[in-house]
Amino acid sequence: MLNTVMVEDNSDASEKLQFLLEKYCAGKARLLARAASGQEGIAAIEVHRPELVFLDIELGDMTAFEMLERIENVDFQVIFTTAHDHYAIKAIRYSAVDYLQKPIGREELLAAIGRAEHSPRRILKEQVSQLAQHTRPKASLPEKIALTTAEGLVFKKINDIVRCESDRMYTVVVMADGEKMMVSKPMGQLEEILEGGDFFRVHNSHLINMNHIRRFVRADGGYVVMDDGATVSVARNRKEDFLELFSKF
Repeated sequence: MLNTVMVEDNSDASEKLQFLLEKYCAGKARLLARAASGQEGIAAIEVHRPELVFLDIELGDMTAFEMLERIENVDFQVIFTTAHDHYAIKAIRYSAVDYLQKPIGREELLAAIGRAEHSPRRILKEQVSQLAQHTRPKASLPEKIALTTAEGLVFKKINDIVRCESDRMYTVVVMADGEKMMVSKPMGQLEEILEGGDFFRVHNSHLINMNHIRRFVRADGGYVVMDDGATVSVARNRKEDFLELFSKF
């Protein structure tokens, strides 16, 4: 049973989430307090020391990320809730923190609580730091990304990623030192996270780091040789965009 605090400034959303928790999650989460602002949320967390916090991203007096920065000891799981903030969701995915999009459904809520039950009941300081960094105005790509594997959460430097290869609902991530990791995300999600950097999806099954290309070969329709020795075909419909980007490196 997870002792839980909710921080939500919309009364209708707050009441609905409480209803769902009490009706469907009574044996999994115990709601100790509801807060309607960031300042109230900080006070509730200090008093109740919860294991899980449902945290709305846009609060009236501050953002969820600003609130987390003001808490000295973030030793609880966080499930963010949001209606539409795509930019914030991208930051959340960078840090592998859980989130729910409103309106929240029963199955999504149960799944999120299930993940919280089986995860260490804390947010790593590095995760909070990345969240804060990437939600500041005009933020650049953070130095590291959090990747979820069967062994747990690992942080890797983005620049050290050579390529990502799709494996159905998973992605094989190949690092510059030769390490290969099976990541529990489809490649489309990684592409969304890494877009705007030096990554380019040359093929449906491959996302590559342009900084790790050894050479481009025009024969056989066109392919790249990567730093790990892999050869990756460039799809015909993506070749023009690829060559334009490649010319800048």
